[in-house]
Amino acid sequence: MVNRVKRRVSCFPKATYYKPREIPLHDLEVINLFIEELEAIRLCDLLQVEQEEAADMMGISRKTLWNDLQKARRKVVDALVNGKAIEISGGEYVNSGECNVEFLCKECDHEWESQCNARRPESCPKCSSGSIYRIGGDGRGKRLIENDYCCPKKGRRSEKY
Repeated sequence: MVNRVKRRVSCFPKATYYKPREIPLHDLEVINLFIEELEAIRLCDLLQVEQEEAADMMGISRKTLWNDLQKARRKVVDALVNGKAIEISGGEYVNSGECNVEFLCKECDHEWESQCNARRPESCPKCSSGSIYRIGGDGRGKRLIENDYCCPKKGRRSEKY
């Protein structure tokens, strides 16, 4: 067996789950999309970077990029056509740290950015409040959605969270 080369990933997703609407997650089959597969789709399909350049950016061969891209497209299409959930996690990658993550303080409405490879801030740099949220969700149950806050685990909007 050949060792897999770790892919360089510059941006992490703002959300790590996608699922069909109004169907509970426990009733769905879940497809796992690796972080590096998402990066391949992001570069080639969203940003429309040429495959040779995308492979260079990820530190892999063009053939490896092509394989990752085809796997990722197959998984996404399977989920869309067959009504499956997509979980974005795992894989073999190295964070290149080029992406920023946006945070919002609930107390003072201060917004700021932090490097995605930095630790999650514990308090707001402006007012020192611990009531901070990652814009788009942080995978820890706290999300800012449409100027409100919710806990997806509880399934309802919650000002207490």
